[in-house]
Amino acid sequence: MRFIEAVAPREAEGVVAQVYGEVKRDFGLLRDPDGNSPFLAHSPHPELLAGFWSLLYETTLVVGAVSRADKEAIASAVSRANDCPFCVEAHALLSGVAGTAGDRRALVDGTVEGIGDARRRKLVEWAAATREPACPLLRAPPFGVKEAPEVIGTALCFHYVNRMVEVLQGHGAMNIGPAPVRGVIGKLVAGVAGRALRRERKPGRTVALQAEAELPADLGWARPSPMIAAAMARFAAAVERAGEEALPQPARTRLLSVLSAWDGTDPPLHGAWIERALDGLEPSARPAARLGLLAALAPHRVDDAAVEAFRRVRASDRDLVSAVSWPALVAARRIASWLSPHASARAQRPPRSYKLPAVSERP
Repeated sequence: MRFIEAVAPREAEGVVAQVYGEVKRDFGLLRDPDGNSPFLAHSPHPELLAGFWSLLYETTLVVGAVSRADKEAIASAVSRANDCPFCVEAHALLSGVAGTAGDRRALVDGTVEGIGDARRRKLVEWAAATREPACPLLRAPPFGVKEAPEVIGTALCFHYVNRMVEVLQGHGAMNIGPAPVRGVIGKLVAGVAGRALRRERKPGRTVALQAEAELPADLGWARPSPMIAAAMARFAAAVERAGEEALPQPARTRLLSVLSAWDGTDPPLHGAWIERALDGLEPSARPAARLGLLAALAPHRVDDAAVEAFRRVRASDRDLVSAVSWPALVAARRIASWLSPHASARAQRPPRSYKLPAVSERP
């Protein structure tokens, strides 16, 4: 884990201990041997941990109109689009356990044609294109309105969590032990995950972990599933509260301005784009805005300097988790806005270029 001290399972109390227990029972993978996991990454902020767990549980783990194997494959494909190797491997493994074992290697390698099930292959192709709003695959999605809460919800969840993982865990694969015993440990991990997969999961069981909230208009595609809608609404509200606590209003306003025009592309490799995006912002808000822009658009580029600058203003681990979570969810919601079956007409229009003044310049 980078930049923060996660709450260890043996030291967890209250909501954190409750969520850890639910994760072990219903997900099976709380952490890898290095102590990495998105659950531990959220642990300094119990409300965000509970909200993230509820979001994942209700969208991806509960089986409704879409199979668990399909949703894990979507999670892996989205993670590959975001270049998050930890999540690619973890969810390829789970898709293989839940469905067809051979899909695991196909998902890790990005060889869509290696996925035997035709429907799963179409969903993976769609998931891989979710950062391309003008892509024809998004104009005629391989799912309907009733399936949208699970499919888009899973995609949103992983566009969010990939950013959290890349910042707070770093750019590394899932560790399942030293090379000499990796095969044995891998089978044990798959066995634990398989037992967790076979447990019954009732919709709505996790939403009580969060305070009630109203579903934002941009998440309206979740309404056909009341429990997914509830989890989405409550998590969005929790993240908004966290952002208000940790990020000054000028920084949030600037981040919203940039992300409202983002078209899913990666920013330039040079650093001029971020300086231009911060131009005119008051000095006290610049460290938070810089960290937020990186977390949303280039999470693998968050470094010690960006974190140290933020910590000179907001020192706690809780604040740092909030400052990454808020822009990560804003970016994920921006992506979800062009994924709804009702968004096909918008997707056919040319996407707006990613820019604040001069930000769209490329090296």
